[in-house]
Amino acid sequence: MKNVIKVIDLLSEYSGKIAYFLIIPLTIIVFYTVIMRRFFGNYPEWGFEVTIFLFGIMILLAGADTLRTKGHISVDIIQSYVHGGVKKALNIFICLLITGVALLLFLKGIDLSIESTMIQERSAHQTSFNPTIWWFKWFIPIGAFLLLLQSLAELLKLIIKKGDDNGTDI
Repeated sequence: MKNVIKVIDLLSEYSGKIAYFLIIPLTIIVFYTVIMRRFFGNYPEWGFEVTIFLFGIMILLAGADTLRTKGHISVDIIQSYVHGGVKKALNIFICLLITGVALLLFLKGIDLSIESTMIQERSAHQTSFNPTIWWFKWFIPIGAFLLLLQSLAELLKLIIKKGDDNGTDI
């Protein structure tokens, strides 16, 4: 079981690294677009949509690693008042909630992606660039699947953990 958790953690870590490196082309494109608009009065029409794609992919791929590293924002008012088994049960409930939401996102994302692919969906912004976006929509179920796996790994960590030592906050 611990090997499965390690593999999922590693997958989340690598997807997070890919997401983190996407900030480089995102920054370059934003910088280029701003310079072109500000100093030359002409900006590339693709700049806006490409930044949306890169930022969206970055967020979708980083979710699992954020959960793995506990890098998200957490409201832990209730958790600060409970200890022991109650805290562990609360953390398990939260993890099950994340798992459920990730599963719904995965299933709905698959449907959305298949439909978008079948109709070869294009951007709704109606610029001359007018890119296809069906490929971009596939990152929704990919990101949701990674989050689903990581939430299951976090759930397993909570279940197999011996003792409490104040619990692991989700």
